[in-house]
Amino acid sequence: MKFDKSFLKRVLSVPSVSYREERVRDFILGFAKRRAITVTVGEAGNVYLTKGKIGKGEYVPCFVNHMDTVQRPQCEYVYRNERLAVKERKNAEGKTELYVDGFGIGGDDKAGVALALAIMDALPKCKAVFFVQEEVGLVGSDKMDYSFLKDVSLLITMDCWGRVRTASEWRRNNAKMYSKKFYNTVLKKVYEKHGVVVLDHPANTDVCKLMMKCNLCCCDISNGGYNPHGLDEYVCVEDAKAGYDLILDLCRSLDGRRAYRITPEERGG
Repeated sequence: MKFDKSFLKRVLSVPSVSYREERVRDFILGFAKRRAITVTVGEAGNVYLTKGKIGKGEYVPCFVNHMDTVQRPQCEYVYRNERLAVKERKNAEGKTELYVDGFGIGGDDKAGVALALAIMDALPKCKAVFFVQEEVGLVGSDKMDYSFLKDVSLLITMDCWGRVRTASEWRRNNAKMYSKKFYNTVLKKVYEKHGVVVLDHPANTDVCKLMMKCNLCCCDISNGGYNPHGLDEYVCVEDAKAGYDLILDLCRSLDGRRAYRITPEERGG
């Protein structure tokens, strides 16, 4: 499967809102079943996926995203078991934007879910965890099973908007997402190749909670969404594809025999 407009639209058309994430969860479970990906539904409804047999001493990237959105009108579509009517338009640059009339499309973070699933399909071994109720206080990540991260090399979330943005710092408490060594030895080359602009974006998402407890390096990569939480929220197909290409290159640059960690002193916060 390739990451394209059709797949992105299919995921974005699945309605989801905090406390009513079951339709997106079912989509993820069906995706995993068709590909023989090991899947577990944990406490609170979080979904854990493992692709491939991870051997002793091996480490794989883990994608961390949330299934809920803030778009309350999507509740009606959940109740009626209907999909959202995703529409298309061209912007001034000739790119394709996906949107829903009347309220935002919920790209925060269904676009991240789409990216994570597509990248899992492209990699031989990796993990992912999809959380409930991020938008109402990181509720799902409070129930994280940290043993799931024992063979994880890097945490990657796709919960940042735009094309070439990435969060390097959790400004609320000044905790850094990755070490200087990790940036210099891995990230710098990949980011420069893809024209990434590193911004100290005030990230406050599930991965921020995880990183403070497991001391794994983390990256927050753009999912192609714009105007998150707004009634005019939309997702740009080409910008989401740019995020997909970037993350795939990043994953293939990782040393599968190590976990990329950051000391508490380096992390701060």
